[in-house]
Amino acid sequence: MRKKRSTIIIGSCVLAFLLTLSFAIHVQAAPKSIKITAVLSMTGKFSGMGEQIKPSYEIAVEKVNAEGGIYLKKYGKKLPVELRVLDDESDGLKTQTQLEVGNSWGAVANFGGLGCTSFEMGTPIAMKNKMVWIGPGCGGWAPHQLGNQWMFSSFFKTPFFSPLVFDMIKSMPEPRPKKVAIFEINQLDCAEAVEAWKKKAAETGFEIVFHQKYPAGTKDFSAMITGAKAAGAEISLAYPLPPMGPVIIKQMKELDWSPKVVYWSRAPEGAKFGPSLGKLSDYVTLPCAWSPKFKMTGNDFLNAQYQKKMGRPSDLIVGSAYASAQVLFNAIERAGSLDRKAVRDAMQTTDMETVAGRVRFTEQGWAKDRVVVVLQWLNGKQNIVYANGPGMKYGDQIPVTALKWQPKWSER
Repeated sequence: MRKKRSTIIIGSCVLAFLLTLSFAIHVQAAPKSIKITAVLSMTGKFSGMGEQIKPSYEIAVEKVNAEGGIYLKKYGKKLPVELRVLDDESDGLKTQTQLEVGNSWGAVANFGGLGCTSFEMGTPIAMKNKMVWIGPGCGGWAPHQLGNQWMFSSFFKTPFFSPLVFDMIKSMPEPRPKKVAIFEINQLDCAEAVEAWKKKAAETGFEIVFHQKYPAGTKDFSAMITGAKAAGAEISLAYPLPPMGPVIIKQMKELDWSPKVVYWSRAPEGAKFGPSLGKLSDYVTLPCAWSPKFKMTGNDFLNAQYQKKMGRPSDLIVGSAYASAQVLFNAIERAGSLDRKAVRDAMQTTDMETVAGRVRFTEQGWAKDRVVVVLQWLNGKQNIVYANGPGMKYGDQIPVTALKWQPKWSER
């Protein structure tokens, strides 16, 4: 009996030793950091977006590292995040190249930028390498219909934000503008927006009196502006590239076309839009998924850190990028390891509050029921003048002010 008891004790000690040894081996095998790349457009036509997004990711990384890093159950400890920013020069082919660089470096995931060109070109590479790609993304809905299980976008999509212009106008007292002009750039996301605009306009009693397509390289918009003015258009809808936004506004002033509502996607979000136009940017409205005026938890910290880092108030893409980092860090912790598939699976079950509101994804990777607001440039600031249904649920955390019709140029 004593011999049997001794055997049991020895066996238990051996087992305990082996378990301890196994745990020690796992701990020793832990990497020094969690590698994450950020393929962004730091140069080229979309550089204005990259300039906003890069510091957002850096602030998120600095914050989590100041807290010791991200806890990984597999290693029983926190690991710091190591961020490597790679410039795709606003070129989709170079997006692919830089994603391969990130894969070779051993990144567990990639932070994306803003723009459909990079996402459309880059996501097949992310899918091939089985690497999560999370970022603001693009307004385009079509890229999410291609069966890519590795792409996630914290941004809103064209079918949901484009029609908000009509809801916003309908919320105003009569008399209201009703005649619409559409300048359609020959790109996928704009084509989606046009489809949504046409459908909503027909449903709500608005009339499209002018509609013309143009290629991405267009610099002279005088014929379109003259045509829209002659048609009596009171609402301008467009999706211009960032460099072309100020060009169109200046030509509108030269040709004295002053629609009561200018509702544009993309270009007015750029950090250079307001400063490049000064008072000419007044009254332009745009849909956005975040504003520095949001009062949800974490925004005071984000705005303060951005001001400290950049020497200016937070730009409009900052919150969406920072929310993307919040979501990825949360998914990595819930995955408990750096296994890419485990991180991807955790991303798919995301349901959390961020600085930009609640984020949860569809099976196709786009954020559903997202907060979307309409901002209006006025005196160098972007005031929130409308919030969609999910945005209204936040009450005073999203402060809304009154929309102002654009007056005639001669009265400004």
